[in-house]
Amino acid sequence: MSPLRRRQVRPLKHPYLLPLAMAGALALLAAAWLLLRAPEPDLPPVYTAQSAVLCQRQPEEIARLTVHDPAAAPYTILQTRDGWQLEGRPDFVFRESMLNSMLANASLIAADDTVGDRGEHPEWAPENFGLGDSALRVAVQFTDGTGLAFRIGDAVPQETPAYYFLLEGDSRIFTVAADIYESFSNSLMTLHEVTDPALKGELIDSIAFSGENAFTARRQPDGWCMTAPFAYPLSDAAVQTLLDKLEGLRFAQFVAPAAQADLPALGLEPPLRTLTLDIAPSIVTGYDENGQVTGEKQLDGYQLTFGLGRNDSEVVFYCLYQDEVVKATVFSAGFLLAQSWDTLLLSAPFNAPTNDLQRLTVQRAGEAETVYDLSLQERVLPNNDFETDENGNVLHDLLVARNGEAADSDAFLAAYDSLVQLRTEDRLPADYALPAEPPLLRITLTRSASVREVALYPLDALHNAVAVNGKALFRVEKGWAESVIWP
Repeated sequence: MSPLRRRQVRPLKHPYLLPLAMAGALALLAAAWLLLRAPEPDLPPVYTAQSAVLCQRQPEEIARLTVHDPAAAPYTILQTRDGWQLEGRPDFVFRESMLNSMLANASLIAADDTVGDRGEHPEWAPENFGLGDSALRVAVQFTDGTGLAFRIGDAVPQETPAYYFLLEGDSRIFTVAADIYESFSNSLMTLHEVTDPALKGELIDSIAFSGENAFTARRQPDGWCMTAPFAYPLSDAAVQTLLDKLEGLRFAQFVAPAAQADLPALGLEPPLRTLTLDIAPSIVTGYDENGQVTGEKQLDGYQLTFGLGRNDSEVVFYCLYQDEVVKATVFSAGFLLAQSWDTLLLSAPFNAPTNDLQRLTVQRAGEAETVYDLSLQERVLPNNDFETDENGNVLHDLLVARNGEAADSDAFLAAYDSLVQLRTEDRLPADYALPAEPPLLRITLTRSASVREVALYPLDALHNAVAVNGKALFRVEKGWAESVIWP
């Protein structure tokens, strides 16, 4: 058997050639990647605001603060033993929030950004930034005898509200936040405390407007009712909206004590319109830090009067309240000028709940009157206990008697539900007068505290007029009353 011959592997003549070839390939790939990739964009440098703290003191270190507004006379606020006072007007009562804002921004002055140094830009003038003689200027003196003054100029043309700022004695121009400008740009009278009514709708028993669209509305046991210029039930929801507006009533600015104001010139003597509110008696309860009652005080009922005067601008009008002339805006108090009775009228004349309805009478033209007497009877369980709901309230069944005889209560409730669905929203002509003949239908509802009569009168081929307690304001389509089936 011949021996097996194995082939010998000969070594490479140049062993370094393979690494060189691989390195060359990698270099070619890297060069191709560098050539093919997109060039990086030339982005602008990220801007960093150069903020600066120009004064760092405490508000109580301020002894005197003077505001020079080119549009008004300057005024000075002094720190005295009795607190902060207006120079020459010790009786002036500041709005605490506005006063605190001024003192805080005058003692700690922080600039949001530095525009530049006028020493490096001789072409810059303060007037270029609204920082010349027409600027808002504030001078501050501290209790240690030092002081400073600064000016606030034009608004900075940028998205975030800011104003140009100059600290006198410093050659730099800064920008500051808008709230700093706003704390010093208020007029002097804006700084005066305003007495707001702080009304509670639940305590208002009567609302009376005199002047244009005069009317009086009173709270009654079964809801609100207009008593003048005529009697008519009002929508509780609509009146509640008015009460909510009265609760939110706030005045914008103090003007002057009534004794010092030219009331005729402001349309306040006599007022163009007057609102009078009757406030019900109430009880004020005091509590300690643990929530325990410490005492109660009975407050008598009283009356509030608001005199409404002429406009000072398109959005501001004068008001006389508690011997003070104030300004009110149409945004928060304009309803005082525009409120009328026609938006408060009840559109559902049959709104008596059945648990308060004691009697209902129905009389059609030429027919005898039908009387339904209603009463409630407690539901009794087999164990002789009263049946209650999930809140523990005793449940009742409605009993109905028709002309003294027992009637089907379910059928009565179905008929009454048809009345409840009626809505009177289509107004009659202003000159409409009730005819002399009897109504087509008269329904009278007797409740525990009131009686309401709803009557239909012929109007035209398609409509009947609806009179509530003898006053006709609306019309309804014919046919709905005929469809009601009474037991």
